[in-house]
Amino acid sequence: MDKWVFINDKFVPSEQAFVSIYDHGFLYGDGVFEGIRAYNGKVFKLAAHVDRLYRSLKALWIELPYDQDVFIANVNELVKKNEVKDCYIRVTVSRGEALGLDPKNVKTQPTVIISTDKLA
Repeated sequence: MDKWVFINDKFVPSEQAFVSIYDHGFLYGDGVFEGIRAYNGKVFKLAAHVDRLYRSLKALWIELPYDQDVFIANVNELVKKNEVKDCYIRVTVSRGEALGLDPKNVKTQPTVIISTDKLA
């Protein structure tokens, strides 16, 4: 069974998920992450985690093209697609793709990655 990830607005098999070498998160660590857990198929305090993620993104002037409710739905859908009950959910959002430190030069959408891994 393939493990699914959510990357840049779509669900893809994990082996097909790639980040550009020009991604600001890869080049400069420019982004935000959240670590979330799910227990018995229910994501723990998901709304609070996503709210914190969006507040952190706002502090860095990174704007996602969809609201928190859509983000929450994507997390829940990924947990369902991966058929995991107890898992770690990793959310990473970077500014997007551009060479150079100035965030004003980034003209792409942010890179959004959501992945899951079973708890040991």
